Amino acid sequence: MKIRKFIYLVIAASLFLWIFPCGSLCSQKDFSYLLNKGVDVMAPDFALKDLNDKEVKLSDYRGKVVLLNFSTTWCVHCRTIIPYLKELKEQYKDKDFVILNIDIQESKERVRAFATRQKITYRVLLDRDAKVAMLYNIVGVPNLILVDREGFIVCRQCRSIDISLKTLFESPSQ
Repeated sequence: MKIRKFIYLVIAASLFLWIFPCGSLCSQKDFSYLLNKGVDVMAPDFALKDLNDKEVKLSDYRGKVVLLNFSTTWCVHCRTIIPYLKELKEQYKDKDFVILNIDIQESKERVRAFATRQKITYRVLLDRDAKVAMLYNIVGVPNLILVDREGFIVCRQCRSIDISLKTLFESPSQ
């Protein structure tokens, strides 16, 4: 009898989460469409502080290709892609290309020390309450999202950034 009640409880919880996928995680707007579409949708704008307490908005970079890198200091894989991201930044330094590292739920002091140790050359932003990570439905890190010049998401959890960047910078609308 206990097993049957447990199964009903699991089914009920699953149905609730399926019907209300955002729950209390969604802010004022419902961006749950990002779960289903993921690409070719407008990247939600956000404002975060960088390590110098300067506010940075994604919309500040309209007209540029932006690579969002959601990460943490404790993530081993986040550390291993830093050289690759530095290389990308150097490779596209003469193009309208920006990398924004969005560190999730860590103190400025910890992130600053990490960025200094790793000699990070791209902009580091602090998502202290993880609202931007939730807005973009980030489940694991690192998570790379490429945004084109018009503000549309080109890829999520990008596996072929090199190909996507080459395509974006070689297109006639360059």
